[in-house]
Amino acid sequence: MSLRFFAYFWIILFLSLSSITFAEPPIEVIYWKASDVKMPTPEKIDQLRQVMIEVQDFFAAEMDRHGFGKKTFKFNEDIEIIKGEKKISEYNPFPIDINETSLIEYGLDNQIYVVFVGGAETFIGSNGLAKGLCRTVPENLKYCNHLVLIPAEDDLYFTPVVAHEIGHAFGLAHSLKRFILNSNSVDIMYQTQIVTRGIKDELKNYALNREDATFLNENGRLSIQKAYQDGSQGINADVNGDGYIDLYDVMIVRSGMQNPTTYDTDINNDGVTDENDLALVKLKAMEAIIAASPSKPRFKLTTTWGTLKIQ
Repeated sequence: MSLRFFAYFWIILFLSLSSITFAEPPIEVIYWKASDVKMPTPEKIDQLRQVMIEVQDFFAAEMDRHGFGKKTFKFNEDIEIIKGEKKISEYNPFPIDINETSLIEYGLDNQIYVVFVGGAETFIGSNGLAKGLCRTVPENLKYCNHLVLIPAEDDLYFTPVVAHEIGHAFGLAHSLKRFILNSNSVDIMYQTQIVTRGIKDELKNYALNREDATFLNENGRLSIQKAYQDGSQGINADVNGDGYIDLYDVMIVRSGMQNPTTYDTDINNDGVTDENDLALVKLKAMEAIIAASPSKPRFKLTTTWGTLKIQ
């Protein structure tokens, strides 16, 4: 039993890491606190986390509406809090100074940072900003991380703003048409957001156009099924029905991606056997392995609403 356990552990771990290496990194979420802004309450951080979940659900629903499955992004729910050195008025016109932190980096790994700026209801000339953090490598090729800046106190309509600016980070351009064809929904990438002061705007009023959804599907930025986030506990990954979720199930799903099989390898029930199904069965196999391993005492310092970063 011990030999079988360790053999499965290292094989599954290798297969999992080999796919994680090429996966898009999760979005990092940050709360920027200027020196004259109070620390956010746990309720405020929870509100921002819920905003990200709503935006995540929006992309999943819109991708599914266009026939691509409930593809969306992952984000780190442990929201970081960065304490800036300046007063909020000193950051204008740019709302933060990334030189004050090592957490936000110019880079080559396609990382996206969503930064909620505490104490700000709006920015000069905009409700949100998206900016490339680009670096040129010796081969004269330019690679970029992406920075999305959102006023944290814009409670009325900043959820659509977050979705719009994240869309830019995904590579989407402004749409010239306000409404989606044959729909009363506003295009989330419409160039001029129409808002009514004092009235809350919601994502249910918006949609992705077909061209943008196709671009996101083909470019792989939205590659994580929503089932990863909220439904994996109810997924049956015992593909061969032998009472175990193990390497055999992983191999069957991997084979089912290219060859006909009598097994049901569509783990997330989206109508196709693909990388999402393979990742899910790997995840469930790892969970089974960890659950079967001897437990050791662990001590970990945690917080309920994020990690304070003081630079």
